[in-house]
Amino acid sequence: MAVQFRPQSPPTDDELEFLNAQNAPLRFERTLDGDLVVSPPTGFSTGMQNTELIVQLDAWNRRHGHGKVIESSTGVSIGINGAPDGGWLSGARFRSIPREQRAKFLRVPPDAIFELRSPSDSASSLAKRAEDWLSAGVALAVVLDPFERNATLRRPGAEPVVSVDTLRIDKALLPGATGDLVLDLNAIFDADQ
Repeated sequence: MAVQFRPQSPPTDDELEFLNAQNAPLRFERTLDGDLVVSPPTGFSTGMQNTELIVQLDAWNRRHGHGKVIESSTGVSIGINGAPDGGWLSGARFRSIPREQRAKFLRVPPDAIFELRSPSDSASSLAKRAEDWLSAGVALAVVLDPFERNATLRRPGAEPVVSVDTLRIDKALLPGATGDLVLDLNAIFDADQ
């Protein structure tokens, strides 16, 4: 179970990097509101589902994305400080990151992030987290919910779009991509079967 509280002053990016390095496998994150969230490692089922998500993202990226995929241990610090379960950066955005910055938390918004609901997450808390990612500059935020067996795609200024079975994201929404991103939701949700 994650623990969330409001410290007297929110930790800086450097302090969060230190906390994460010194306290593995716990994960320390900062919300846009300044709350500190401490999360334990995910369970086995969620880990298998997350692996399937990353495998599918990476396969698409190698064929059509031409960017970089991030996974759940990648720290992203763009106002909100956390580690989405998956993400994608266009090739142009990746190349804009100085090499010396690549060993630290990612400090540019990914083009897309993916959050996978685990047993300790509520649907409303992940919806809020997706909105926080968008407010911080991410173009697309997707919440994958294995309990409801759907995915909700959010974009700034647009109504959320809910998909079942298959999630298709038009390549026009993914800078530099040459093909639509298609995720087999059933394969992700049933990865622990």
